[in-house]
Amino acid sequence: MKAQPGVLWPIRINRYLASCGLGSRRSCEDLVREGRIKVNGQIVRTLGQKIFAEDKVEIDGSLLLRPQQKQYFLFYKPRGIVCSRKDPFGGKTIYDLLPSSLHHLFSVGRLDKESEGLLLLTNDGLLANAVLHPRYHFAKTYIVTLCPSFEEKHQKDLLKGMYIEGKRAKADKVIIENKNTLKIVLSQGIKRQIRTMLSLLGYKVTRLRRVALGPLTLKRMKPGELRSLTEREKKSLFEAIELLTQKGPA
Repeated sequence: MKAQPGVLWPIRINRYLASCGLGSRRSCEDLVREGRIKVNGQIVRTLGQKIFAEDKVEIDGSLLLRPQQKQYFLFYKPRGIVCSRKDPFGGKTIYDLLPSSLHHLFSVGRLDKESEGLLLLTNDGLLANAVLHPRYHFAKTYIVTLCPSFEEKHQKDLLKGMYIEGKRAKADKVIIENKNTLKIVLSQGIKRQIRTMLSLLGYKVTRLRRVALGPLTLKRMKPGELRSLTEREKKSLFEAIELLTQKGPA
């Protein structure tokens, strides 16, 4: 039996069970410890058990359906459209630009209407949770054009952080590309974080473009362009997430 597209076999048993909809990875480990899981007719109690595409997995004697085929796409969101299903003001959404066959996918994280750049579209809820969960500090990289000219002294302010709506917002990295352009790396997900931080320092963002999500990059994509992740990109994404989840909270 061939491996399913979008699943890198073998996978750990807790991840497999979670992808079948049996709960979080941690709660699925309890199912294994309790002896409720069989693999190819044998009770498994080893949390390190790996599941292969051809394996038959049961819970309490009932055969589990295989995880839903996962899909992963990169989309260059143009400026002026929103990421939600519907715009309450009647504007365009990303779903107006996507083929109807992909309307079941959701975006992992959002970009505000006036921002543009890389979106990951998927039906993989576990992966989305790992990317978005604040404890894992998944890096997102932006190119920011601003005015007036950026003063180098404010680089430390962005790295040190400031409070926005009661939360301490800060950048992980700030690289001054030129007097009006910054490369900023964030691992937080506070709404309009970059725009607000720079506004508090006296700047106006004239263009904000997300160019990378972890190891995934825009490369030469153009606004409105959509493409599937390559196998190499999937592998690098899963490896990055696995590393972050193994490390736990920073």
